[in-house]
Amino acid sequence: MKNAIAKATTPPHFPVSRTSDFSPHSVLTSVDSVQTGLASTVRSWAPATCGEFAQGAIDGRDFLVNAPIDLYSCATVKTASVPGIHLQNAKGFEKVQSVLKLLEVTHCSTVGHTVSLHSQVPRGKGMASSSADLAAALSAVAQAQGQQLSVTQFSRLIVQVEPSNHVHVPGIGLINHLTGEIHESLPAPRDLSVVVVDCGGEVDTMSFDRERARDVYRQHQPLIRTALSLVRKGLLLQDIVALSEGATMSASLSQKILYKPQLSELLKYSFACGALGINCAHSGTVIGLLHRTSDGLSRKLQEMLTTRFGDSVSVVGNHRIITGGCHGY
Repeated sequence: MKNAIAKATTPPHFPVSRTSDFSPHSVLTSVDSVQTGLASTVRSWAPATCGEFAQGAIDGRDFLVNAPIDLYSCATVKTASVPGIHLQNAKGFEKVQSVLKLLEVTHCSTVGHTVSLHSQVPRGKGMASSSADLAAALSAVAQAQGQQLSVTQFSRLIVQVEPSNHVHVPGIGLINHLTGEIHESLPAPRDLSVVVVDCGGEVDTMSFDRERARDVYRQHQPLIRTALSLVRKGLLLQDIVALSEGATMSASLSQKILYKPQLSELLKYSFACGALGINCAHSGTVIGLLHRTSDGLSRKLQEMLTTRFGDSVSVVGNHRIITGGCHGY
């Protein structure tokens, strides 16, 4: 225990990448494969996020700590008579089309498959909607074709299409969302939920002002290090108070990059209701009100939102913070 505490409270650093801890099947073993006569149907779900627990750059190295929730994108893959990978509902899923073409080039297959997608995740809000689509589609297609893709291979494919929250990483991912480097897979909190609040509008991940963000990060290195240290401590030790404190620090700093006018008041009134703090989509429009699942605060928090904020915000829902990775049902 002393070693764990020491590790969690030392100044933040980027640990040696732990991708070697993942087996080649780690993303794929939980996908569901259903045999129907000669045809095979594979379904894979990948989670959305409520933004991030932390995001920034330390010594010029970009990072984020994702915050997966129980809201999903689902990919269904069926055997087709024509070779190649065919996306049925391509409109709105152009990024998925791009990553599937990359998969065809890098992992050649003569087998034909059709892919269809269904998503519960709001678009343009910073909830990793595209990351969930990409992860679900890749895992289902790879499984259907008998491919063995590691978590690292998934990451390398996805970042060729767009920056990603890497929701396919098991646990809570401390990752470089721009390069695909996985610094660490941390344990998910066991008793944490989030009321996801949309402050309005949409943000395109590709048009996010990264140079402005990096200027802010350079000017606030001690704060970023402290926030990341608290987040890692909270996850490693299952200390959701420390986790929420670090997340709140990171969300507050994000105001200097992508301002959300409701944030300070949301923090004030959610604390008054017994919440632990907030997190946010650093390149999106949502703010998360973090609370212990066992405290049963969801209704109280949502009533507060109605009373205090009216139509200036909308509630996406109350969701559990979960482990990342692709899942089959």
